[in-house]
Amino acid sequence: MQTNIRSLLGVLSRTLNLINPEMQHHHEQTAYLAYQVAKELGLSDEELFLVLNASLLHDIGEVVVLPEGEKSFKEGETLEERQRIARVGANMLRDIDGFQAVADIIEVNQDAYVPSKDLTLRIAQTIHLADFVATELNTSETVLNQVKRIMTEVETCNGTEFCPDAVGAFKAVSARECMWMDLALNPTYMLAQIGPLRVVPLDKLVIFTSLISRVIDFRSPFTAMHSAGVAATAKELACLAGMSEDDVMMMEVAGNLHDIGKLRVPNSILEKPGKLTDDEFNVMREHTYYTNMILQDVDGFEKIRKWAAYHHEKLNGKGYPFHLNADQLDEGSRIMAVADIFSAITEVRPYRAGMNKDQVIRVLTENVERGEICSCAVELLLDHYDEVDTVREQKSREVGKRYYESLGKE
Repeated sequence: MQTNIRSLLGVLSRTLNLINPEMQHHHEQTAYLAYQVAKELGLSDEELFLVLNASLLHDIGEVVVLPEGEKSFKEGETLEERQRIARVGANMLRDIDGFQAVADIIEVNQDAYVPSKDLTLRIAQTIHLADFVATELNTSETVLNQVKRIMTEVETCNGTEFCPDAVGAFKAVSARECMWMDLALNPTYMLAQIGPLRVVPLDKLVIFTSLISRVIDFRSPFTAMHSAGVAATAKELACLAGMSEDDVMMMEVAGNLHDIGKLRVPNSILEKPGKLTDDEFNVMREHTYYTNMILQDVDGFEKIRKWAAYHHEKLNGKGYPFHLNADQLDEGSRIMAVADIFSAITEVRPYRAGMNKDQVIRVLTENVERGEICSCAVELLLDHYDEVDTVREQKSREVGKRYYESLGKE
């Protein structure tokens, strides 16, 4: 299996677009403009790649900090709130291999300008400017009619809020009308043209997707550890089943990504302490469709997409949303379905405590008897129950610890 960085940046940007429809494409706009400004400043290819990563992720702390429905994304945020979001976002990333430099940039991306030759601050100040411009842009109006107003607002803060070098580079790229139209009308496509194409090995892909799993899960203490638990369980079962080393790593990747679509599900449903209504359950049932949609057409992701998106399909064809049957569900998809159920019922949820071993065995056995999940995968899990549960629990605890640390809570 081979994929490339450009494809993965696309997955990340589509994931972030699910979080708040009101600010859809904001991260892509910020990243595209920050890249253009940084390129004008003469940054190297490696530095430009750092700009792309940090600008796409600059506001991921929003997922944790802002209670759902309290306010719209960006609307009325104070400087203190923006800086807290930056700190939380940095803390979410700091322990992920290869993302320490990104975390350092994100931590200070909302700070006002201070003269410095430090690369971290220079990139952060470039992102700060791009973030402001993207926020000021109204995509429902003719973009070229907004240029004068935005340029005036930027110039007013030149040397105080914004770095003069970044402002100078911004003025240079702003002279091209096409840049503004790209920014307002086609940021997804334009961003896909500038990401590097170099191949990402599987071990690095696991790391990258563990980052995305945090974006998915850190919205709530009840989901904070779920994707990590599913990924660890699926990986362990795949290994026990004798799958190839590459397939085992791809199972972990699919576990990290399986609930991307839940970013479309309101927390009021995810955290509801009782049974969902039919209307609420219909909202929930959409999430695997969105997972499939986000992972479609990603280079090298054919297996990963199926294993991630089919985790609520049933062997008897009564799952959702595709109603696939046993003939259409391969070994990886069957293992992922069992891993998801196992992780879900052993975790604490708003409406119940995590189930003990006897309860878990009963639930899984009943699912097998109804013809819903694979008896071989369940038998494999039950034969190695303590081993699998220990791996799941350990990984879940590690990620749960990071969740509370990101909020400044031990």
